[in-house]
Amino acid sequence: MMGRIYLFALLTAGLFATELPAEVVTFKASPNITLGEREVPVDLALRMKDVSATRIAIESVIDLRRAQEMLIDELTGSAFVDVCDAKISVTEAVAETDDIALTLGGRIEAQVFNCEGQLGADRKRGERVYTAGLTVAASASAVLRDQCLYFSLVDLRLTPDRFPETAEAQETVAQVKDIFFKATDAIFANHPICPELPAELSSLAPTYDAGGTRELGDGGIGVFFQGSLDASTDTIIDILQVLQSKGVLPPPPK
Repeated sequence: MMGRIYLFALLTAGLFATELPAEVVTFKASPNITLGEREVPVDLALRMKDVSATRIAIESVIDLRRAQEMLIDELTGSAFVDVCDAKISVTEAVAETDDIALTLGGRIEAQVFNCEGQLGADRKRGERVYTAGLTVAASASAVLRDQCLYFSLVDLRLTPDRFPETAEAQETVAQVKDIFFKATDAIFANHPICPELPAELSSLAPTYDAGGTRELGDGGIGVFFQGSLDASTDTIIDILQVLQSKGVLPPPPK
């Protein structure tokens, strides 16, 4: 068993200049991951440990701190919601995590309008009936599904700058909360985080059975995936061929 993990360590070290500790292989890469239609930079750390003759335990940790800054800048640069009856802009945003949940905060500017016409594309925005700044406090949890992490809101609090004194104003604040909640949850649903190994190791095809958030530094956003991968002879041969194609190892004899 130990011979297999040492061989695996030796092969991956040829690609990543990895240290070779006694029972664990750890290395890092800096790929891009796709969130929706956008590629964002991340740092990926892999930790592998031999657990049986044919399986190796693997933990992938994705450091999202660089992507975190880019996405927050993008979020505050345009309208977050712009539909017939509402326009909501994010003016301040902060996101951080611990090992339990993702925490979101900031401020939004909300405008609510009368919307004329039947449901569908022909509706027209009418007069504005509400404008307010609101403070946002929210949290989201992650669940592993189809080898990806999906986030969903579990709590959302909106505090308007001015207390809504009338029942109509209170209903409008509730309407803003509902719209903001649905829009945020839809973004989470359409932007799962899926671990992708560097192309050199894509043939390993790990199977993940657990995942969640991980605090990196002081509140920095990270996520982890835990599972196992096949350490069969075919996998080792695949990596050997990659190393040979890159000139790290000599080509096979003819």
